[in-house]
Amino acid sequence: MTKKTVIIVDDEQAARQQLKEVISGFDELTLVAEAANGKSAIEQIMLKRPDIVFLDIEMPELNGFDVAKATQDLKYQLVFMTAYEQYALKAFDTNAIDYLVKPARPELIAKSIGKIIRQQTQIKPSGSAACLTLSDHAQQKIIEFEHINYIESIGRYRRVHLTQPGAEIHNTETIISEQTLDGFCNQLPESLFYRLHRSYIINAAQLLALKYQARKHFVLLAGADSPIPVSRSFVQTLKARIAERAHTEG
Repeated sequence: MTKKTVIIVDDEQAARQQLKEVISGFDELTLVAEAANGKSAIEQIMLKRPDIVFLDIEMPELNGFDVAKATQDLKYQLVFMTAYEQYALKAFDTNAIDYLVKPARPELIAKSIGKIIRQQTQIKPSGSAACLTLSDHAQQKIIEFEHINYIESIGRYRRVHLTQPGAEIHNTETIISEQTLDGFCNQLPESLFYRLHRSYIINAAQLLALKYQARKHFVLLAGADSPIPVSRSFVQTLKARIAERAHTEG
């Protein structure tokens, strides 16, 4: 088994020790370097070319964002760790795959590591995948488009239903978000996702069939327990897209 190499960057020795203890519990990982400041971090990342970097944000002279920018051309999975929640949005403007607020419990660190390992084995190596960043309580989750089954509106919240592979990676079948469906529509490509109804968006790749029953249209999705309603205004557009898809795949 080829192990994934890891570098820890934090100016606090206690934080580095906590990470080392958690990492030691994973046979898939091997720690290749530590750094206590941004300059040393850049040097170690450039030298060791790690698979995963745990990176503190608040450090003397060069902070974590400086380190991420200086090494952005290298391919590694980046996890930011910081005591300051206000950095979350800026963190995900980088290539960060996760964001943990210190002091992070060992089980949360282990969960993040497990997700990274699964993603590295399942994601296709043909470049970075298109994805959404969603808040899930104290964490930010990066969800690939292909791992979204459908999104439904429930009152003032939206529920993002994941496909089976997505649920296995993120250890949850659904994620609750306050983002509006219009907001999701602005981020999701129309060629891959359909807004079927004022309360539903589906992943076109999960579509199994369009049905008509009791004077209403609905669709069946792979992995969905219930049919999804289709608004009358979208029925003809959906039929045209299904026909186009069938022609293309045929």
